[in-house]
Amino acid sequence: MELVDQLKVLRSKAQKKNIKHNCEICRDTGWIVTGIGEKSAYKKCACRIKQENIESWRRFGLDPSKVKKINQYIVNNDTRKKAKEMAVNYIKTYEPTKSILFAGNPGAGKSHLSIGIGAALLEKGIAVIYMPYLEIIRELKANSMDNEYYLRLIGKYYNAKLLIIDDLFKDKVKNGKLVGTLSESDIKHIYSIINYRYNNMLSTVISTELLPQQLIELDEALAGRILEMCGNNIVTFEGKQYSYRLRDIKE
Repeated sequence: MELVDQLKVLRSKAQKKNIKHNCEICRDTGWIVTGIGEKSAYKKCACRIKQENIESWRRFGLDPSKVKKINQYIVNNDTRKKAKEMAVNYIKTYEPTKSILFAGNPGAGKSHLSIGIGAALLEKGIAVIYMPYLEIIRELKANSMDNEYYLRLIGKYYNAKLLIIDDLFKDKVKNGKLVGTLSESDIKHIYSIINYRYNNMLSTVISTELLPQQLIELDEALAGRILEMCGNNIVTFEGKQYSYRLRDIKE
């Protein structure tokens, strides 16, 4: 029996039994039937897409319902205040073409803000993909010879409604200084993702320990795209005073 016919049978049985569903649109099947008769087809329901996104987050040890919320972000200076306000405003006025960048000192809460934005918008029904930079680049490199799987994998990051890139270039910076360069392999994977999203004006939230000028030093073309994508939605933390983790450590 075709999937479309199976869905119709399931719906019919549910209607007869007056069963309550978590999603009344697809009646918990995860699929929506479109068209009539021979033109009938099916597509994923929004509830199924949301659940798949949640599972993709859990793969990296994150449960969107349990991550730190934006309102838990501690404000103890003007830059952190600006960052929190920008994150809140990004959620409230979300537009699928706007991006945001949190850059600079480790411990400033860049991942907290980025992940918090993603979790809040995922709850609102936006399809949000979480991309921890180091893990995904390793996975892309490991599967680069399997063309079919590679294209399917990288396509997820190309086409996400909202993409969270966490700790971009984490392996290229130490104690606030550039310690590495981008190899051809690095460029092959991350440049294509950034470039695709730049060309198609797709919203991207990025956290990185590199300052904007260091991004430019690392790769001017890539940095230019990131900075242009984010426009005025850029917060830079420069200096140990912005590390909340080190707040109780005196010089």
